[in-house]
Amino acid sequence: MSQPSFHILPSCDHKHSGFTLIELVLVLVLIGILGAVVAPRLMVGNQFKERLQADKLVGLLRQAQLRAMNDPQAVTENPDISRCAKVVITKLGFSMAAECKTQLLDSDTIRQQEQQGYFVGARDINITANHTLPFILQFGQEAAEDEDKEFLTEASLLGRPFIGTEQLPTTLNITIGDKAVYIEPEGYIHGP
Repeated sequence: MSQPSFHILPSCDHKHSGFTLIELVLVLVLIGILGAVVAPRLMVGNQFKERLQADKLVGLLRQAQLRAMNDPQAVTENPDISRCAKVVITKLGFSMAAECKTQLLDSDTIRQQEQQGYFVGARDINITANHTLPFILQFGQEAAEDEDKEFLTEASLLGRPFIGTEQLPTTLNITIGDKAVYIEPEGYIHGP
């Protein structure tokens, strides 16, 4: 009689190296999330700068508009820059107007204002608009001679945009590179 033979199965004690399916899926999901969040922030060159400057312009315009809607002195002849509701826009830059005058702020004034916490715009960028450049965009109007200068005018209360003494008749389009900023006649400001 033959003896039964036994086959010895390999022991399960040794460890297998590698990744489980769950680990692989988790890594792929994390890489996908990082790619979706980080990739848009890695815009290179002028596209990022143009977008950043367009966003700054929208912020500066909204700041000027809010000042006009809250301060009767914001649209007077020469208010302090911390009260100014006028924005100068030229072919090469934009800024709060220096003492609410027509010229763009110089580099020294910009540096001083930034140190005091005021946002004063940008220089050395390429700007086009559907209006002749340069111009001063003002939100609201100064009270007329016969009106009380301590109260806001209706145009100021509503944040209506003006160039000079004329309210915008149509949408103003200001383009920085290929990023557009729009100012509607009603005062709505929107951008990229």
